[in-house]
Amino acid sequence: MGQLNYYDNIADIYDQSRWLNEAIASEVTDFILKLVKANSETCFLEPGVGTGLNILPLAKRGYAVTGIDISSEMLSQLRQKVGNQAPNLTLIQGDASTLPLSDASFDVVLVVHMSHVVSSLEIFAAEIHRVLKPGGSFLCAQWLLPDARLKFEN
Repeated sequence: MGQLNYYDNIADIYDQSRWLNEAIASEVTDFILKLVKANSETCFLEPGVGTGLNILPLAKRGYAVTGIDISSEMLSQLRQKVGNQAPNLTLIQGDASTLPLSDASFDVVLVVHMSHVVSSLEIFAAEIHRVLKPGGSFLCAQWLLPDARLKFEN
């Protein structure tokens, strides 16, 4: 790791550039929990967790959540938000294309707006399949509008 990447450079302003406020996040979380028929034992993984906007509501509700991100600065922002208030949250700095996780270890894998940054979509998909429990849920939300993405990155 040790090398800055794009997301390290924008970590301190990332949350302000997102539309996901607390009220919307709560509604989205309710929808996800109903969709996957979550119970108290359901465990979640979010590759590309960033600052935790998508998984914090799950962690706050007591679900076991693991987040992995290549950006140490994004993870730092997430740790600052959480402090030591979420013992059920595991954070790993690493590449989502090589998940350092056991086979069939998650009930739900949540991928939000990040598949465009992996080096190989095929390898990434294989890794998700590997860590997902049989009968688990893969939830994916993406936006791939090249002009809008270029404007944002600039």
